[in-house]
Amino acid sequence: MTLDVKAKIQTHCWIITLNPSSESVRRLLTDLAAQGVTAEVIAGVDGRKGMPSLQPGERLARAKMRWRHLCELNASEVGCYLAHLRALRRAHEAGVDRICILEDDVELEPAFATVIAELEQLPEDVEMIRLMALKVRKRKIVKTLADGVHQLVRPERGCLGTQGYLINRAGMEKVLRHGSTIFEPIDKLYDHFWEYGLRVFGVEPHVLWEIAGTSAVIKSNVARARVAPWLYWFYPVGKFFRSVRRHWHLRRHRDQFYPAEKPGSRPGQTERMKL
Repeated sequence: MTLDVKAKIQTHCWIITLNPSSESVRRLLTDLAAQGVTAEVIAGVDGRKGMPSLQPGERLARAKMRWRHLCELNASEVGCYLAHLRALRRAHEAGVDRICILEDDVELEPAFATVIAELEQLPEDVEMIRLMALKVRKRKIVKTLADGVHQLVRPERGCLGTQGYLINRAGMEKVLRHGSTIFEPIDKLYDHFWEYGLRVFGVEPHVLWEIAGTSAVIKSNVARARVAPWLYWFYPVGKFFRSVRRHWHLRRHRDQFYPAEKPGSRPGQTERMKL
């Protein structure tokens, strides 16, 4: 039986872009409409020409950046971060129950809308679902979806990337509360879910993939400036204690994350995926 996605889909998609007239955005809007998904283009935050201005409640924690990552975020990374943060704030302030955030460099799988229609019916404790990932991690299979092909999974570690995800109000609130102080890239904020209790899930096979190309975001760890020498000594200590906290979180919630294993095959088409 074919699912009538146009009758089922309630969640809107917001496409974050710096170039709303690009061919990739037009194609993505067309593909979403063809699958019965309502979509809107929202402006990204451009950090390519300098550090973006902050809005009330947003703060750059430069010292924390240095001791956690041995570098400071550059302007394009901060712009990417702010684009996602402000999209979630806008959705939350508008009273939206759930939003699908997409970046403009993705392609949809044919089952995208069918899967979203089921994911949006999941309980409120499923706060964020990443629709693709750049890193394959061990994960617990939570349930098989109605199509018998896709599965809801719970990764034990962060799986990189913000190309597409579904997030509800509870998830928005946690991200906005913890993430308004900026000290790491936005995907790392989601990867470090255990620091602020964000309940992050994934879907396999992935329902979208990243178009191969050059990202507009320049990584801060490329040709980064050196930080104070003592931070290179302190960094492993901080990393050790964060690891202890992560393992303690996994142990406290063991039934939610285990048994876990890596998928037996590639869960998506993204070329940059790290196995």
